[in-house]
Amino acid sequence: MLIYKMGLIVYWVDLWNNHVPKHHFPELYSFAKDTSISLKNAREVVDPATLLHLPISQIALQQLNELAQLLESLPNTAESDSWSYIWGNHFFFASKAYTHLTGHRHTHPAFKWLWKSACQNKHKVFFWLWLQDRLSTRGLLRRRNMNLPSYLCVCCNQSIEESLMHLFLECPFAQICWSKLQLQIGNSHPFTELESIRNQLNVPFLWILSSCSTGAFAMILFLKGFNHIQIIVMLTSSVNLP
Repeated sequence: MLIYKMGLIVYWVDLWNNHVPKHHFPELYSFAKDTSISLKNAREVVDPATLLHLPISQIALQQLNELAQLLESLPNTAESDSWSYIWGNHFFFASKAYTHLTGHRHTHPAFKWLWKSACQNKHKVFFWLWLQDRLSTRGLLRRRNMNLPSYLCVCCNQSIEESLMHLFLECPFAQICWSKLQLQIGNSHPFTELESIRNQLNVPFLWILSSCSTGAFAMILFLKGFNHIQIIVMLTSSVNLP
């Protein structure tokens, strides 16, 4: 579709600039307030964040920046719009229409590993929330306007906000927990680190979730009052962790 006047074009579901935002930015679309807003009205909004339910995840924030760049690249002209099918040309194909109507979303292979694993459902849900950046860390609670005495990580003394990345990957205490499991963890995106764990262990995904659950359980013990030495002893002993 060639975009000019923009008034009849739906911001989220129509094809413009070779993208359908609903499909190309699915994480961002999940936070949309008005899914039927026109492209013209969306472009006239001063702050694109007002079109979304806040707070949004880090992935959605990245997609918002990409979408903002697409909006800025649209031309300003008085010519008429040129309509085409949603797949980008003027010719109808039953197969393309079927694909569009049934929907298709590209996801990271980790989600397939997760839901096909034979572990407990509570582990699956926990790591689904982890991959989606929806765990209630102090940083997320702050973005949800929840008042807390402090939003800093209590597992270290670095005076850093307790974000998902810091709590499970970057925090020195988290690094100790992972090292006791003989895993080398960096501070990349959770998907990247999950792939790294999978390559290091070279075992079925069930065992990967069990290992990660042990590390997460160690941090929960700390938050409940156990000190570092007690937790490390529990991790390196033959005690079965709940």
